[in-house]
Amino acid sequence: MEMRLSDIIGFAAVLIPLIMFALIINWFFKITPFQQAEGMPLLIAPIFCIVGFILGFLSFKMSGNKLGIAGIICNSIIFLLPFLYIFLGTLFFGP
Repeated sequence: MEMRLSDIIGFAAVLIPLIMFALIINWFFKITPFQQAEGMPLLIAPIFCIVGFILGFLSFKMSGNKLGIAGIICNSIIFLLPFLYIFLGTLFFGP
């Protein structure tokens, strides 16, 4: 089985939100002792997810594969997660 460029780009588009999700979960639940980044995963998630969304869109446009669609969906969810966290935190705990 041959790997096409669109498959590699789609894999990268899915890998970006998985890494960002792992960093956010690690920060939120303090799973590992590496906590020097503090809230940085929430700040960099939208930036990296825009790149992942573009990669997913390119992968989908190149060959219409499912990895591209999964990349678009995952990056959209992780993109909205920090804004949802900030909004709900303000709503429930005040400014």
